Amino acid sequence: MTHPAQASGRATRPSAWTPLAIPTFRAVWLASLASNIGIWLGNVGTAWMMTELRPTPVMVTMVQAATSLPVFLFALPAGAVGDAVDRRRLLVILQIGSVALSLLLAFSTAFGLTTPAVILLASFLFGMLLAFGMPVFQALVPDLVPRHELAPAVSLNSIGINVARVIGPALGGALILFWGTAAPFFLNGVFYIAVIGLLLRWLPPLPRAAHREWMVGAVISGLRHTLGTPETRATLIRSGGYAFCASMYFSLLPLFARNQIGGGAGIYGLLLGCLGVGGIASVILLPRWRARFSPDRIARAGSVASALLLAALAACGALWDAVPVLLVAGVAWVAVVATVNVAAQAALPPWVRARGLSIFMIVFNGMMALGSAVWGFVASLVGIPAAFVLSALCLLAFDLATAHWRIPGDEAFVHRLGEPLGREPGN
Repeated sequence: MTHPAQASGRATRPSAWTPLAIPTFRAVWLASLASNIGIWLGNVGTAWMMTELRPTPVMVTMVQAATSLPVFLFALPAGAVGDAVDRRRLLVILQIGSVALSLLLAFSTAFGLTTPAVILLASFLFGMLLAFGMPVFQALVPDLVPRHELAPAVSLNSIGINVARVIGPALGGALILFWGTAAPFFLNGVFYIAVIGLLLRWLPPLPRAAHREWMVGAVISGLRHTLGTPETRATLIRSGGYAFCASMYFSLLPLFARNQIGGGAGIYGLLLGCLGVGGIASVILLPRWRARFSPDRIARAGSVASALLLAALAACGALWDAVPVLLVAGVAWVAVVATVNVAAQAALPPWVRARGLSIFMIVFNGMMALGSAVWGFVASLVGIPAAFVLSALCLLAFDLATAHWRIPGDEAFVHRLGEPLGREPGN
């Protein structure tokens, strides 16, 4: 028997934009966009400050590692919290914390008190707030749109992330160039205030899970389900290996801009923006690709392309050599990350969704942090170009080694239709 959502999905084939017609989803999407712009403003500010204060590969990549590590440490309990409390209230509290941290870092920088240790501590704290917020934002999506529009809704989230990756770095680079390194952090606070307003105005209080668990029990049941299901295991393995190898795009990009290209903060922002423009193009193209190819094939092609583009960056010695490479790299990055993210959400039933997505975040960001530290150390030994080549070879080897771990398709989501929303089946 065909489920109505399946029939509707086949009949209408929603575009990448149809979920924006839903007011609540549109408000949450705008709030997520503003929050992501704030994240990128902060990332540009902290990364560039480190290139000025301590311009070594190890210290610069430690900024990315410090941002990603808290997701590895805190995302699992954060997912349990997100499944148990009013998600709107939790998001508002987190944005208030982000405002306070942004303004503290802004004043510290304006008065010349920011040191490399302060940068790493601030990056860690921003990462901790992100760890609690990201699984909640993602877990909201399936509750705000019809089930046949889940894929375009998740794709729109990827568009928002990549629009922010264009706006945030470009804006951050311009602010540093004209008003100094404190300016991105002041504007960062403004964006988080806008997020608070959107959430309070448009997102209603959300009901808590029908079945409440103790924190330890909630974490254990989330781990048991997510690690015990072949579909989610495949997404974890593939996303983790990709994040480890492709973290070079972000962790060493400040030094790539400064040393290999010979540019300043504006050039760094432009290069990050190229990744974002490519990401937007990828999300617009993804519905067409999904109609022709399986999610596993899309993710595999994006991963191989990423490896080739990492190797190509090693040969780039001028800005206009790097721009087209990074534009296509943004397409490949989002093709992999968005496809795996949709598969993870599709494979997770509602009662464990925030916890499952938090485990997904732990693996992805933990491997990003580890990859950033490892490739920074490698670059300090063999140089930045050679490190790009080695990361490309590592990614190709990983793709060959994990050929049997396939990304699940839409059938995983269809299998979840009708499962209880509030509790683990059988409890």
